[in-house]
Amino acid sequence: MTHNSHYQLSPASQNSQPDEKEKGRKKKPSPNKRINTLLGLFGVFALLLGAQLVRHQIFGMLPDTQTASAEISAKLRPRGAIVDTDGDPLAIERYRYDIAVSPNIIRNKQKAAAFLGAKLSIPVDKVRQILEDNQDRPYVILKTNVPQDVGESIRAMNSYTVTAAIFPQRFHPEGKMAAHVLGFVSLDNQGFYGLEGYFDNFLLAQTNKIEPLPSPKFKKQSNDAGKKAALPASPYIPSIAQHDLILTLYRSLQYIAETRLEEGVKKYQADSGVVIIMNPKSSAILAMASTPSYYPDDFASAPSGDVFVNPAISKIYEPGSVFKLITFASALNDHIITPESIYLDTNKFVYYEQRIENWDHKGRGKVTAQQALAESLNVTTAKIAVDVGADKFYKTVTRFGFGMNTGIELANEAAGIVRTPKRSDEWYPAYLATNAFGQGISVTPLQMANAVAAIAAGGVLHRPHIVRMVINGSSIRSKEVESVSRAISPEAAKTLTQMMIAAANHTSKATIDGYAIAGKTGTAEIPGLGGYKEARTIATFIGFFPADDPQFLILVKLDRPKASAWASSTAAPLFRKIAQDIIHLYGIPPDDIRLGVSP
Repeated sequence: MTHNSHYQLSPASQNSQPDEKEKGRKKKPSPNKRINTLLGLFGVFALLLGAQLVRHQIFGMLPDTQTASAEISAKLRPRGAIVDTDGDPLAIERYRYDIAVSPNIIRNKQKAAAFLGAKLSIPVDKVRQILEDNQDRPYVILKTNVPQDVGESIRAMNSYTVTAAIFPQRFHPEGKMAAHVLGFVSLDNQGFYGLEGYFDNFLLAQTNKIEPLPSPKFKKQSNDAGKKAALPASPYIPSIAQHDLILTLYRSLQYIAETRLEEGVKKYQADSGVVIIMNPKSSAILAMASTPSYYPDDFASAPSGDVFVNPAISKIYEPGSVFKLITFASALNDHIITPESIYLDTNKFVYYEQRIENWDHKGRGKVTAQQALAESLNVTTAKIAVDVGADKFYKTVTRFGFGMNTGIELANEAAGIVRTPKRSDEWYPAYLATNAFGQGISVTPLQMANAVAAIAAGGVLHRPHIVRMVINGSSIRSKEVESVSRAISPEAAKTLTQMMIAAANHTSKATIDGYAIAGKTGTAEIPGLGGYKEARTIATFIGFFPADDPQFLILVKLDRPKASAWASSTAAPLFRKIAQDIIHLYGIPPDDIRLGVSP
């Protein structure tokens, strides 16, 4: 399957696969076999006594009806399980029972209506009317999604004129947890959005036959910072579909991300929000939360189709000042600046008729590059980009993965919008100055998080992934960390990390005593008719820790917060709450204790 090209198949678990043509070819039963089957069925019928005989006097018998039911069931094959990295189920199969009748051979429709009405809690007159209106039809659905005990009791009747067809149905034990990651499955068993959409064909069982499946060897893998944590045995049980996904998500971290995000959206009166937690060394997604959300088990009740879209990967926005990290990365990588480089910040910089101003409309005079990043100065950042030059700047932007899909295993990913000098019909020289501080360029939250993860990873951009293992029968395909590009040099990444620590300390609402956090705020004005509106903003904070040995990266994005327009007062404190939860969950000691440094 093309979507799984980045997984390594374990040598000991390779299985020969049947030819695709053979899998799709159905064998026709011979006439003798059909006759033998019918004779056998009539033989069984002849042995039924007592109450069974009474039932058959009412309902009759038609083997072809059961065959029709089986053919319908075959169209809805079971789907594989989706579990978190510890094996906790997120999306699994349960079964619904649909009750069907064969009115054309039911002898006593009045008695049948009385029996079925009582059994299925349907008015007797309504059942009788259905039977009479469809008296020439061999198969009519009478009621769908009946309780299991009712369905099984009808199946136990062994009648051919009233049957309980079993259909697989998606079930999410954790409710709406990770809904945007998982996606949903329609009533006709088709996956949409998220993992269900991306792996739709893979997750479907290749057969409707249920067979016991041997458990594959499943080795638990903890995040680096949590290696000392005592983890329970994996609850993962292979599904009957034999096509399962084991994710990089941690249920505990997903809970933290979703809970804190909902609290933050409410507290800061935001319209919506996104939280992404990553392992910056591998770009494994540990949690991905978005709000508002929905219940995949009840997707039809969603207020609109827009709620199904995962804003972390599918909705683009202008990132604002967090994009300054890319500008400084380019300048450091090409030796245009050092942290001590001096610039004159006047708050009046015009470049190709485009006037650039600082966020507070004030100049600072002579500033260092370090100060310009910490105070998030637009004017100095634009001047740095001009010094770098368009060619080098946009090459760096491309190496960080902007303007293209990241390749994560989720459906409907957006590529973002990056205009470059290579397309002169779309690019204007002034874009260099505005793109430098995150205006006129559009990204997804995942792209932005992954780019900063590259800084934490010593300058190497990795392909983000959310699937840890693919279980295909008894074979296991494990995800390998994939390097995409060297965005910047290790030296530039190290220097920028130190500058980010200073920037985070300048935004004190994001810091945690005893822990060095490298981070950056971003308050982006939202473009609209007539230009940018200061009252409408997108607040972002991205940071990683421990800064000397990054284990966690967190992106927080709040859309149109009304309590405050500034990320330093909204996204930054929300980042701190999430980081504190992670530190507590994994028992991460303060830096001086962890590094053995005397205070």
